[in-house]
Amino acid sequence: MSWGMERRSSLKTKTPMKRGGWLRAKPGKPKGPGLAQRLADVLGVAIDHKPKGPTVYRSRQHRQNVAELSCVQCGKQQRSQCAHLNLLAVGKGKGLKVSDALTVPLCADGLAFRGCHSKLDQGGVYDKPTSASLQILWLQQTRTELQRLGQWPEAAEADFVRHIGAYLARGA
Repeated sequence: MSWGMERRSSLKTKTPMKRGGWLRAKPGKPKGPGLAQRLADVLGVAIDHKPKGPTVYRSRQHRQNVAELSCVQCGKQQRSQCAHLNLLAVGKGKGLKVSDALTVPLCADGLAFRGCHSKLDQGGVYDKPTSASLQILWLQQTRTELQRLGQWPEAAEADFVRHIGAYLARGA
């Protein structure tokens, strides 16, 4: 009994099939704009795409300057780490650190004591409003001390004003 589904040609093809054809960029030539971009250019509604620059202040030297200060919470000397603020409203989350301008010196854990840095990050020692107000106070103290030492850069000031000003304006 035949259902009319017998193969009438061999499975082998005679010539290899071309892949990519006209879509593939020529070797050595960069790929041009796509169809949508070309249409937008013709219609006059194209968007000029430019890569974004860094959105927050980053400086290794600034972080080192902060870490050289005494702990802003307990005053321990030579045990400080540069700690980024934990205020979610200023851009932290999903693996992102806030601006380096928003850092304070907090002491590291020792052999027989828990440091202020870990208390802030994992401790739950303070409720949210208390933690937020302390962090703002610590940041202002850090900024004042670095300004006194001549180590507070203009770029850090710009980020400080932008982030903390916006945070305080929201009534955090």
